[in-house]
Amino acid sequence: MMRVHTAVLAALLATPALTCPAFAEDTDPRAVLEACDEAVREAEGFAARFRLIGEGSEMIRSTMPSIDGRLYFGRTDDGRVLHAVGEAKDRADGEARPFDVVRTTEKLTWTDHDREAIATRRATPEPRDAPTAARLLHMVSLLKDNPFADLLERAESIEHEGVRDVGGVACDVIMVRLPAQQPGQARTGQAGHTAERWFIAQSDRLPRRLEQVTDAGMIRFSLVTELTGLQPGAQPAERLDVSRPEGYSVDDRTAARTEQPRTVTRPVTDAERVTEEQRPAERATAPARPQNPNAPSFSFTPDRGSEVTNATQQGRVTVLYFWGTWCIPCRAVSPKISELAARHADAPVDVFAPAIRERDPDAPRAYLSDNEYQHRLVLGVDSLARTFSVRVYPTIVVIDTEGRIAYTGHPSGDRSPEQLAREVGQAVEKALGAL
Repeated sequence: MMRVHTAVLAALLATPALTCPAFAEDTDPRAVLEACDEAVREAEGFAARFRLIGEGSEMIRSTMPSIDGRLYFGRTDDGRVLHAVGEAKDRADGEARPFDVVRTTEKLTWTDHDREAIATRRATPEPRDAPTAARLLHMVSLLKDNPFADLLERAESIEHEGVRDVGGVACDVIMVRLPAQQPGQARTGQAGHTAERWFIAQSDRLPRRLEQVTDAGMIRFSLVTELTGLQPGAQPAERLDVSRPEGYSVDDRTAARTEQPRTVTRPVTDAERVTEEQRPAERATAPARPQNPNAPSFSFTPDRGSEVTNATQQGRVTVLYFWGTWCIPCRAVSPKISELAARHADAPVDVFAPAIRERDPDAPRAYLSDNEYQHRLVLGVDSLARTFSVRVYPTIVVIDTEGRIAYTGHPSGDRSPEQLAREVGQAVEKALGAL
């Protein structure tokens, strides 16, 4: 099923920005797709919202992936680039996980928050360790000089099915039927579906929707992608790269392998020989790490507030919520931090929200104001994240009334935003109980 999913979105999100002249009454399906082909080839870029959903029987729909996010297409020194960011589910009834993926003709790069790494792999063959969204977002067609050439060459039949409305936009509907794969035929990376239905806007010839249909007799389903709010135009560099949180390692496996130098061994001298009985004793002499170490020295000034330091926070519980408007996981955590601040408004608890890597200070101000969040914003303190060795966003640090770090945590595969909020709340209550 996943191979079908991959192929489905691969073609389906090949629906990028185009700027070709409209066909007044032209219903030649090949002409419509060829116009799209040319427009994609000449487009400088685009930005759009997209979603992927499955259509079919209830049983089949529940097993199909879904994606909701933003899609950016542009050009860099490496050629054409697709950047997709949003949330994806392995199956419709599964848990939504954030993703941030960049695809070029040769490479696939994604932000791996679980491993705190920026992963880069060759785009083909499909990387086995890529997240679901990355595997689905191949979009090879969009990155080619002739995006629709392969589809037209493989087509068994092409027809114009009329005009339909997609999000208020009148679209020519082009059905492309593909030859059935013969039993025992080796897969070559081609789509496993049996047809593609393209919706091309009459106004600007920009694709608005693609349905990839699999019809296997008793089993019939489609994966559907819609692009909405599509805005053609060159994209700034920051929209064509994944987020790269400070402290994340780089895991690039695209470089050619080189022969490793041979290791030269020599006999071990008596002086170097250490018995197994000696090793535990030597390790036991190492000093144990304190369970609740003192917080590092810090100083910052909240937005529209007075200076905060280790000294000012003595006798108070301090919560530091490291976040950013660019951080997708933060969207689920921020409301819970606000609730925490509201619950302890009358207690000796201060909840600060250092916004990290923000270019425009008005963006986090507006975000907190629009959502009526109760935690206190802190700006221009990227160094504070380094002070507390923050590598994942969001990260929450709780400092007890004696200036010791009582808790540090962030969302992960086994820690949902709800679980994270509970742990932070428990750490705060424990610190208050010591007063």
